[in-house]
Amino acid sequence: MRIFGNLFRGKPRPPSPTEELGKILDRFTTATIMGIDREDLGRYPAKQHKVMAFHFGAIKYLAEQYDLDETQTLGVFVTFIDKYFNMPITETGSISERLQGFLDNEDERAYLDAGLDVFRRWHKQNDRRAPLELGEMLKSQ
Repeated sequence: MRIFGNLFRGKPRPPSPTEELGKILDRFTTATIMGIDREDLGRYPAKQHKVMAFHFGAIKYLAEQYDLDETQTLGVFVTFIDKYFNMPITETGSISERLQGFLDNEDERAYLDAGLDVFRRWHKQNDRRAPLELGEMLKSQ
């Protein structure tokens, strides 16, 4: 019976671009969290927004690499926010306002740009210490 199972079993479905991107982003986020005081982050929404902006920079980089459209990119960001910030789905409607804040707020824009650069160095140049820069940035504030 096992022969028939092996013979007729379909090939496993390759991961979708957003699934693959999510796995890479999870590894990057794990690396960035090493340098962050999570309790401190929970107490200060302004720091949370900077961390979100930093990771959105990484998401933007990956979205370009995987040729994701704006809706797919937004979906990846909502998934990230839900997973790492435990934001209820009912509050995700304000995500577009949050993204606009990343662009309009000078400090948050700096974190977005840094996140894009740090992610690129981590992912393309194998700079394993680069994600720790987020913690250093937050400490200097």
